[in-house]
Amino acid sequence: MSSGYFPIQKESLWVAGNSPWPSIHEKKGAFTLNKRILTLVAGGLLLTAAGFVTDSQAEETKKGLQFGGSIRGRYEHMSFSANEDGSEKDSRGRLRYRLRLDGKALINPKAQFYFRLVSGTDSRSGNVTLGDPADYAPNLLSIRHAALVYSPWDMGKLPGGKGQWKFDFGRVKNPYMWKGHGKDMMLWDGDISLAGAGTQFDHKLGDTGSFFVNAGYYAIDENSKGDKDPYLAPVQLGLLFGEGKTTFGARGSYYYMNELDANFVSRGVNGENVDGSNGATNSGGNVEDGLTGSADGGKLAVISTQAFVSTALGSVPLTLSGGYSENTSAKASVMHPGVEKNSIAYNIGLEGGAKKKALLLGAGWYHIEANAFPSQFIDSDLLDGHTNREGLLIYMSKTIMKSTDFNIQFFSSDAIATDPGLEGSVENADRDRLQVDIMYKF
Repeated sequence: MSSGYFPIQKESLWVAGNSPWPSIHEKKGAFTLNKRILTLVAGGLLLTAAGFVTDSQAEETKKGLQFGGSIRGRYEHMSFSANEDGSEKDSRGRLRYRLRLDGKALINPKAQFYFRLVSGTDSRSGNVTLGDPADYAPNLLSIRHAALVYSPWDMGKLPGGKGQWKFDFGRVKNPYMWKGHGKDMMLWDGDISLAGAGTQFDHKLGDTGSFFVNAGYYAIDENSKGDKDPYLAPVQLGLLFGEGKTTFGARGSYYYMNELDANFVSRGVNGENVDGSNGATNSGGNVEDGLTGSADGGKLAVISTQAFVSTALGSVPLTLSGGYSENTSAKASVMHPGVEKNSIAYNIGLEGGAKKKALLLGAGWYHIEANAFPSQFIDSDLLDGHTNREGLLIYMSKTIMKSTDFNIQFFSSDAIATDPGLEGSVENADRDRLQVDIMYKF
């Protein structure tokens, strides 16, 4: 991020292009892999491979643990318009903070690890509201990242320096999002930490371009009653080209989820498991039998694209970005007649300026239908963490002192459809949210 004292803040250190990782599907009549064993073996291979380092390589390794992080103070105000039934939620303001503590260590030229501790326990946010819990009870600190990283070649670089190839295992950063190319937040919340094993590969194409591949296998839930853990097996391919002041990037992603159960579907509907216990975050908006075609779960396949072009108007950097996705597994609801598939999401954004030189300004429009993606993974600020909503984001950022940023974000959203059966996402959907931040980075 800012100071340069702590390179782990630079996302590109860990998310360097990408590489093919076999997706795992269980099929009748085909060779069946136990996914728990696969994940364990992947981690074991990573650790074993990391050990094949000569003494001379180990001597060249810069040992020691490096730390960094950030702390952010925020004022947030939310106002709501009347619901369809005439009820209206009261407007409110609140003070919040977020603490991040990052660490990383180079074990040897082929192996490293990183971690992140963050305030709070929500899977999509590290924000903690002042006054919660009551009577000054302490706030909790949770592990967001804890990952081992291995590369077949020193420092992750391919022979000849034409790219990078890395594997990671544990609670890993999400490599399926871009950083620094507009607000890439249509499907994923940037705070979500995936759990499993993956690989990232990139390779140069001549002097001006590169291609990358990201892939992995990630457990969504641990099912102690059997071997069928819900899982995510994504594959992502992309290209980057740059010439002078102009850079272009495009990527395509395939998100395959299987062994999804009724609890997963229920958390997407209202943030709760089937028995009424809370999920990891306050989500909602999916339709019971619409997301996968069954309230009992099953499979989910989403195809997504994103692209951007960055250039400069005089000395002012400009970035235009946009994306489109479709849940190919979504079905029209039988439980709620009249509710269609609602399987599409799209976004478009424009960003200009630079926060360190003058001011960064940006705006984006986001449209996420009810069954476009599991709502528990959608950005928690953008549309209040719900699907079946669309809205406008306006933001600005300014570095006001060394390692100190002043940020403002404004979100305005509303429901896309109001059919019976979508009440969970329609209620309080017509909402404006203002966030004003001061963030120190160290």
